[in-house]
Amino acid sequence: MIVVYHDVHSAVKLNEIYKIVRAFGVNTFVLSRVQGAAAQSGIPEVSSRAFRDGITVVVVKDLPDAIELLKPEKIVVLSDRADNELDPSKVDEKTMIVVTGTEPDVSKKDLLGTPVRVRPQG
Repeated sequence: MIVVYHDVHSAVKLNEIYKIVRAFGVNTFVLSRVQGAAAQSGIPEVSSRAFRDGITVVVVKDLPDAIELLKPEKIVVLSDRADNELDPSKVDEKTMIVVTGTEPDVSKKDLLGTPVRVRPQG
């Protein structure tokens, strides 16, 4: 699975998302449209940790660049407005999961895949 953290502004949030990526064994972590503190201090810190952890970090200007570069077979965008839930059994190595760093939700301009929501289990 390819995880994209898109429209990133906070270095703290970037580090937290990286911890989740590492915990779930993601091999490719993409940072898209990184700005502010996330660009200045977050990228260097996450890149160093990822190198030690054996995770590939790719930094791109915007989401279409990530799609063009990595050519995923399927793109899902996590969105609270989505009607359908993410089915983990349908996620494979060529699936790109886009998580947006903006609140309250992904913008319509950045909705370049199938919107899905994640419901907590348990």
